[in-house]
Amino acid sequence: MTTQPPSFVHYAEMLSDKVGGQALGCSDQWFAPCVNLISHSNPIWAEGKYVDTGKWMDGWETKRHNNTYDWCILRLGITGIIKGFEVDTAFFTGNYPPFASIEALCDDNEPTFAQLSASEQWSEILPKSNLGPGCKQYFAIESTTRWTHLRLKIYPDGGVARLRVYGLASKDWSLVFPGELVDLAAIESGGVVINCSDMYFGHKNNIIMPGRSVNMGDGWETKRRRGPGYDWLVLKLGAPGNVRRIEVDTNWFKGNFPTSCSIDGAYSTDTSVERVPTNVQWNVVLPNTPLTGHRRHLFQRELKNTDLKLTHIRLNIFPDGGVSRLRVHCVPDLTEATQSSSTQ
Repeated sequence: MTTQPPSFVHYAEMLSDKVGGQALGCSDQWFAPCVNLISHSNPIWAEGKYVDTGKWMDGWETKRHNNTYDWCILRLGITGIIKGFEVDTAFFTGNYPPFASIEALCDDNEPTFAQLSASEQWSEILPKSNLGPGCKQYFAIESTTRWTHLRLKIYPDGGVARLRVYGLASKDWSLVFPGELVDLAAIESGGVVINCSDMYFGHKNNIIMPGRSVNMGDGWETKRRRGPGYDWLVLKLGAPGNVRRIEVDTNWFKGNFPTSCSIDGAYSTDTSVERVPTNVQWNVVLPNTPLTGHRRHLFQRELKNTDLKLTHIRLNIFPDGGVSRLRVHCVPDLTEATQSSSTQ
């Protein structure tokens, strides 16, 4: 456990409502509903706001005086291998649970809440661990098993603002036909944004989220550059593949979109999602091309080096600004994709 963000936060966030996560039910939610646990927005404090059951809280909070523990069952929006948890007790200071544990199971048959509650297939992946008041706690997980559901237990009762789950999507590559185009940058395909030059206004991970952006805050946006140079972002594809089509979406960025962009690609055997690969050759995939605001830009005929198999993509924006989504449609190397999945 650590209170500083560890390296596993570079992985995909697998539980929030932004990626389709669900809170299926809980033992109690007297003061605040368990669905708040998976909200992608940061928790807030509303001074003086009360509801019928008491003080309004932006999290999941159970009533007092439990003799055992309270629990909540959740379905991951992105199923896969969990690398770590972030348990956030923001604003729960005199009412936080002293301890928490987490169990997991894998069941793709969409079990009901009642079935999950009665299941004996749960495996503990986070033992009973200390929490603190009004803070984020991080817990690394060593499991290499694919999971679909979680059961959060808090001892004995109290409130948790958010639960974040970081890991790698586990895509079933056997369902992909040879030659089929797949967005290998997408978070659900195992794409991971490794690093970027800046993300002052919008987080780098937004650029590979499902669907189109819902507002200007739901994209990657850098601060205004006052000197020479340009901003960039590097992502690792979910599997090696040959690029066939690229989409650069500036949805909602109307006065702050980049003037232009270019895209480079590289192949690397470095599977780390914590560092940009070195000693690789970056090849031009999309030459420097003008962009406009609030628009989906589709590139196909403009692409270069489509015969090269790539594992990494670098998006360069000139000189700065915001991009809401990046889609990299490729023909995946299914042999390498399957081998990679089996060794994660």
